[in-house]
Amino acid sequence: MNGGLRRNLRRRADAFWYSLDAPRTFVLVGDVALLLCAVAGVVYFWPREVTLAGYAVLQVACLFCQAVTLAPAVWDGVPDLHHNATLALVAGIGVFGVPAAMMAVFLTGNADGPPLAAVLMAGTALLMACVAGLISGTFLSSRDGTGARGTGSTGHSGDESVEDFGGGGD
Repeated sequence: MNGGLRRNLRRRADAFWYSLDAPRTFVLVGDVALLLCAVAGVVYFWPREVTLAGYAVLQVACLFCQAVTLAPAVWDGVPDLHHNATLALVAGIGVFGVPAAMMAVFLTGNADGPPLAAVLMAGTALLMACVAGLISGTFLSSRDGTGARGTGSTGHSGDESVEDFGGGGD
């Protein structure tokens, strides 16, 4: 019984570490760091006035995190991983994060002070970095032809026996 439990735990641990291969790890670390940069911007600028220099620092930090997230699309040619994670981050922040932060701003009675500016500034920095990452990821993944052939999420596996209906070579 003890040997079976140990084998089962080892299989699960191996599956966990296999799922954290290099591209997934870059995307996961980059997206978590991007989210933490935006949250740190809100926390830092909540009691202070927002300055252009502060916004610039936050935007550069968000762009750096997005560059880490974009690395698998450039190196391994797996842009779908980057696109899906970035879109999930943007949608999650847009659906859950922004309404919750705006509710906190209005409930504290600071609808025209630094807290509102902090939320808007951090949200703008996050969204601008994600949009830049999505545009860059699309451009860089189609540079080597992977994005233009219909590979990736469309299900085309590169097998010659599978007919490519969107190839335009008819």
